[in-house]
Amino acid sequence: MLAEENASIAWQKSSYSADGSGGNCCEVALLEAEVRVRDAKLPERAVLRFSLSAWRVAVAYFGRTPSAGGSHEQL
Repeated sequence: MLAEENASIAWQKSSYSADGSGGNCCEVALLEAEVRVRDAKLPERAVLRFSLSAWRVAVAYFGRTPSAGGSHEQL
């Protein structure tokens, strides 16, 4: 992934990262054919790339609340 390409993308900071405490921060970019995720504090580092269908599955899966004392079920 070229740094120039990432620089031209409109990145949005996660609403869970906006507490200003300098904790874990990620940014997401929704493109025509994929979604990209990067570390907001190290934007020059690696970028995760998801197809739109894979992103929908990931959001649905991780957006669920695990049952009491349990963990997320397998996909």
